[in-house]
Amino acid sequence: MALVLDTLKTSLEQQWLVPEQGSYPQSVMESADRFAGAVAGWFAAAQAAGIPCATAAARRAQLMSAAAGALAAGTAPAAGAQLALAVAGYIAGQSFPPGTASFPIATSAAVSLMTATFSDVNGSVAQKAQQIAAACALLAASTLVVFPVAPPPPSPIV
Repeated sequence: MALVLDTLKTSLEQQWLVPEQGSYPQSVMESADRFAGAVAGWFAAAQAAGIPCATAAARRAQLMSAAAGALAAGTAPAAGAQLALAVAGYIAGQSFPPGTASFPIATSAAVSLMTATFSDVNGSVAQKAQQIAAACALLAASTLVVFPVAPPPPSPIV
């Protein structure tokens, strides 16, 4: 199964972003945990060369910790940059046995997208979810998974 942008958008809307007149999480860590849950749940469907990601759920805490710093940043540029780097760091090193994900090459573009999202104080929840999901999808799509060289076929000892 491939990663689907709309799946992440919906998860962000339902699990992380607060709707009009909704109640905000009690802490930055709770908000970061909700974000990490949405992203990790989405990334669990990732595949490289038909091999599923084996570490999406296991690395959720790493994403939550990095996202908490971003959500506490206090300014849109800092929050956008830190959240993009949090997701990029989460994706980098993911295991697709026996392959390993490299660092996303479109990180700077994701920083711009997320910064624009945090800067737009009048945007709807749906717009914000779409923009954050697009940034995450861009990071995933710009990541290469490196597989070790296959061993040669068996041969007799001579």
